[in-house]
Amino acid sequence: MIVFILLSVIKILLVLLVGFWITIVVSLQYRRRRLKKLNNIEQVFAEICSDYLYPFPGEEPKLVNIQRRFRNIGIIPSKPRNVQYLIDLMIRTQRSILGKNYSKLEILFHQIPPYRVSIGKLKSKKWWIKARGIREIYEMGQDQYINEIIKERNNKNIYVRREAQIAMVVFLGWESLRFLPYLKREMPLWQQIKVVEKLYDLYPEPQLKLLKKGFKSDKAYSNELLMRIIRKFNIEEEIDFIIGFLDHYNFDTRETALYCISTFNLNDEKIKQIQNKFFNIPNTEQRIQMLKYINRTSRMNDLEFYKNLLYTENDIIKLTTAEILWKNGYKEEVQEFYYQQYTNQTLNV
Repeated sequence: MIVFILLSVIKILLVLLVGFWITIVVSLQYRRRRLKKLNNIEQVFAEICSDYLYPFPGEEPKLVNIQRRFRNIGIIPSKPRNVQYLIDLMIRTQRSILGKNYSKLEILFHQIPPYRVSIGKLKSKKWWIKARGIREIYEMGQDQYINEIIKERNNKNIYVRREAQIAMVVFLGWESLRFLPYLKREMPLWQQIKVVEKLYDLYPEPQLKLLKKGFKSDKAYSNELLMRIIRKFNIEEEIDFIIGFLDHYNFDTRETALYCISTFNLNDEKIKQIQNKFFNIPNTEQRIQMLKYINRTSRMNDLEFYKNLLYTENDIIKLTTAEILWKNGYKEEVQEFYYQQYTNQTLNV
């Protein structure tokens, strides 16, 4: 009985082992064929791009022939993995080419398969598929789908609406800022930075008229984004917009205003506006940041402002003010202040 059980176990193990090796062999064969297919797609795609960008004199690439070649290598709807691989190739190629060839490739990509694969992903209920579809659309410059993308700008999923908002910047440029007052969901810091960088890369010439359309928004993230744009593009004409938020009730908004104003060198009139804002800031650390900025960018011609802080503010502000005065040559004022402190303490004792 025991021998029979052992033999049965051995047979089962042998069957499992054989099955395991068969699986490995089949997997290797599939991988080899798949790699060969992908290499073939890459080669044909490279040849098509080369012929399209650099045709022989007197020859023009025919769109029908291009479409036929893609079909012959398996770029058809029934083989979505091949189609997706081609899309990835198109995006990688688009990123590596500039100038006239970039525009020519955009025209080519509008006319060859896959036609509506990326826009079809917007119908998916899975957020990662929808977000990927939007990214593919703006990476390949398919601006004909901008209306469908605009509908996703307030999507409940943060990644979908991020890609939609970036696509709007890519396709609409400064015109996309007019949608800011109509955004309903929070725009986190990393999203703001992404939008600013994309706008700077693609549309480096500021358009103040379109920028001001975003000023109508009362949302904190919208105002923070606009301040970052003003800073990135060094738009001195709109510095007042940043100054207006230096004493805002929201901590993050004040922090953004302090960060953005720090790159500008202001005249005496603007410095006076900032000094007036100083007394409305409730946070000590932010007040110190502003005080150091005022010292760095002004000509130290308002001694009364510093003396007022030296005698009326809290100890931390007093210490910072004393340091600023001392470094700028007003040692007698600092010594007089500390002498009075010492005298007052002696009298109290």
